[in-house]
Amino acid sequence: MKKLLLLLDSMIYFDRQVLKGIQAKVEELSLKVELHLESYTDNEYLRSQKWDYVIADLNKPNVIDALQELSPHTLVFRNHDGGEIPAGYSSVTVDNFGLADTALQSFKNSGYQAVGYYTSQQDKNAQWCLERHAGFIQSAHTGGFAIIDDIEQAIANKQFPLGVYCSSDRSARKLVNFCYRQSVSVPEQVSIIGTDYDDTERMLSSIPLSSVALNPVELGKLCIETLFKAVRYKRAYQEVFSSYELIHGRTTLSALKLDTILVKAESFIRNNFHRNIKIKQVTDYCRVSRKTLDSRFIESYGETAHQFITRQRLDKAKQLLVSTEDSIDAIAKQCGYPNQSYLSQVFLKQLSITPNRYRQQSEQAKL
Repeated sequence: MKKLLLLLDSMIYFDRQVLKGIQAKVEELSLKVELHLESYTDNEYLRSQKWDYVIADLNKPNVIDALQELSPHTLVFRNHDGGEIPAGYSSVTVDNFGLADTALQSFKNSGYQAVGYYTSQQDKNAQWCLERHAGFIQSAHTGGFAIIDDIEQAIANKQFPLGVYCSSDRSARKLVNFCYRQSVSVPEQVSIIGTDYDDTERMLSSIPLSSVALNPVELGKLCIETLFKAVRYKRAYQEVFSSYELIHGRTTLSALKLDTILVKAESFIRNNFHRNIKIKQVTDYCRVSRKTLDSRFIESYGETAHQFITRQRLDKAKQLLVSTEDSIDAIAKQCGYPNQSYLSQVFLKQLSITPNRYRQQSEQAKL
């Protein structure tokens, strides 16, 4: 019987749920492995044993040191897309941008025009929180929302109606309490969506929270699938774990059904547009026809999926032209185009200007 080492913290609810998913998938696939849950701080013991496979939480302190020379078949999972994955390791990364997409689509379905992002003191410096904020800003711009920067000031000034996406259910609960202290009605004046579908925070909240569910059991299952795919094909895989389910409580006005196909397509495009993906890859990923995919994008954004991809690539190219000194050819390849000539053609068609001229005009504007 082969040994699978799990470097998780069983005292933490999230890790326990990941463990449940790992165990469920091992049983489902009838894998002949023993699960060993050990402390990632006991390096001496870890190195004294032989491990066939390893799954570790990369966000734990010093876990990289613990992983040294344990097993060639190692997978790490993490709650944000920051830092390098050690060479040869497979990984599963939480898609924080997809979480924000899901919340904002709900606000759009409910007719909100002004939205904001709210985080508590405990969350605000965490990398996953910063990434969720970046995802919120990107999705809000894409969706054409007016972005409110200071949520508490907006509430004090009675800028209603307002939709607020919160970094976590803990932040959502604190915002609900703030609204009550200000005699502001939730969800009639301020609609609130948290993240993680945290049982403890939901229990502590004065009213049931609406939340984008980040299902750690499913994350655990994906870890097993990815690890053993890597073992089978003898190469490392880097996967993204996305969540598209919004569970409505009483902090949102309605339980309109989310267009999960649209959210899933947006997430795939955002994570892969730099790889010169084609529409066929998007439709295959979402398991829909091109006609269905385009109808969803036209209804939501007034453009086809192909036009949406082009817009994402152009936005990225414009950002790189302004913020870096990279060559036009290098920028083209970072945006999913094969070369400088192709990028120039797209710029001329869409913006009536070349990339070089766009860069020059941006530099002149700074003077």
